[in-house]
Amino acid sequence: MRGFTLVEIMITTIILVVVTSMLLPNFRAFSADINLRRSAQEMALVIREAQASAFAVRGFDHDNNPGTPLLFTSWGVYFDIANPNSFIIFVDADGDDTYDQDESVRTITVPSPIKIDRLCKGLETSEPDLCTGDAPSITRLDVTYQRPNPDTTLRANLLPDPGTYTDLQIVLRNPEGQERTVVVWSTGQISIK
Repeated sequence: MRGFTLVEIMITTIILVVVTSMLLPNFRAFSADINLRRSAQEMALVIREAQASAFAVRGFDHDNNPGTPLLFTSWGVYFDIANPNSFIIFVDADGDDTYDQDESVRTITVPSPIKIDRLCKGLETSEPDLCTGDAPSITRLDVTYQRPNPDTTLRANLLPDPGTYTDLQIVLRNPEGQERTVVVWSTGQISIK
């Protein structure tokens, strides 16, 4: 009868422990990166949902009252650095291309422990780039889609010029320091970097 000796079992166990100890730290970083990528993709999909709702002339019953006529207006997504764990999809009922408290459709939660780290403008174009933390800082972004115009209105609260821009970025960060950036262009393109 043949079997395993105690030495063979011990050597096999040591090899498994060494390989596991080398792979476990890499697995944690890999898992954190996958969660960050998924969060960025989900954010891009919500922005795309607002775009599709505007272009499809999707109505919204703002008062949740069956007798109230549906609003067929602009749709958008609102980001506020004061709320790094969520963002809002909204119907721009007053047509000012910015989010107002009474225009909220749905609040989307960013999965913990990932947070919206900073809001930026101009990182992808030749205009001067600016992120939260720079002076003056960007604390809110409004991405608005209005039918039938295929272009996107991108606004930041950048003072003294709270104007429109060609590109805005939402930077997501996890506790490990990894980052993913969702870029929204005024042409309607949405990308993840």
